[in-house]
Amino acid sequence: MFSRHNMIEAYYRVVKLLVARSPLASMNPNSISLMASVIGVLAGLFFLGGRSATAGILLLISGILDTLDGTIARLGERSSKFGAALDSSLDRYVEMFVFLGITYHFKDSPMFFWSFLAIMGSMMVSYVRARAQSLGIQQNVGFMQRFERFMILSAGAILNPWGLQVWGTEIVFELSIIMLAIGANYTAYQRLMIVKQVEEDPSDPD
Repeated sequence: MFSRHNMIEAYYRVVKLLVARSPLASMNPNSISLMASVIGVLAGLFFLGGRSATAGILLLISGILDTLDGTIARLGERSSKFGAALDSSLDRYVEMFVFLGITYHFKDSPMFFWSFLAIMGSMMVSYVRARAQSLGIQQNVGFMQRFERFMILSAGAILNPWGLQVWGTEIVFELSIIMLAIGANYTAYQRLMIVKQVEEDPSDPD
């Protein structure tokens, strides 16, 4: 049966196969995390300058690189708590830079508020998960997780020039941000409800 879990597992199997046969396997995973973050920050700057297609491509590259560091760490048996914390922290910085650029781009538009809701939802998805884990509740639910958020945003940004050419508006890019704003906040809500469910019935965490 097709599911997000199966899709992600298949993706990481391919990544592991490709990385194991490439020079990337010998690289420091923290260096990969930093490289992904620098490219992500550049994407934010291009969003700020209104270069959405370039920003979308950079964001996609950043997201792909971000999926490699953990695989490289495991292949070389170099996984560490610091590496995991660094990766998660850099991810948050990248998201904030990206949405800073997008929010500035829409500063004179009603989309400013949708952009703000999108970054708020993105931060809350990560926060609720981390808070739940600190309470001993392991959960990873909801569709709008980081992988999906970056894919939707990258696709909307890359297709933005096409939308401008066809309709004369940034409707494609705007719709991707609205999807993020609604989906991310709903995912945060789902995760909160899991915590509530576990508290009410500890014997049935699912």
